[in-house]
Amino acid sequence: MGIQISSNDKKIDICKNVKDSPDFEEEFVRGCLEEIVRQREELKAQAEAVELKAQAEAAELKRTEALRQEREFELEKMRISNAAEVNSVASTRSENSKNRLSLKNLMQKFDAQVSDISMYLALFERQARTAGIEETEWVPQLISLLPLDLAQIIIKEPEEKMQDYLNVKEVLLERFKINRKPSD
Repeated sequence: MGIQISSNDKKIDICKNVKDSPDFEEEFVRGCLEEIVRQREELKAQAEAVELKAQAEAAELKRTEALRQEREFELEKMRISNAAEVNSVASTRSENSKNRLSLKNLMQKFDAQVSDISMYLALFERQARTAGIEETEWVPQLISLLPLDLAQIIIKEPEEKMQDYLNVKEVLLERFKINRKPSD
């Protein structure tokens, strides 16, 4: 452009010299400045778009993490619930086992030579009720208190009859009624 600049010139002086120059075209400079502004605005818009995308990805990641944690919580809750149910079943079984042991401790085994079966069964029923044993558990309890030959008589009964205490009681009373008739 042929402009003379000295080392003492300031920025304002240089700009004034450029404007006063015969080669200075105001429209060209305006176009250049407008292009620079447009490029800067475009870069700013791109940066904002990248920032918005990053924020959206962070929000999605946070939502996904929250869902994962909620699922883990529900799964842990199910595990605890299942463990509680298993413990409850085991506790019920152990209570039944305790009842069996306590009934064995409450009564002596039946001895046909010393005891009357009808009196023994009446005592058994009272003790079972007192110990809180359910009637469905009476037959196994009774079998554990009987001698082997009487237990075998009960075991020979059909499955459904063997589980019914009243039927087992009838079988035992009938057995002793037959055995006592010849000796009377």
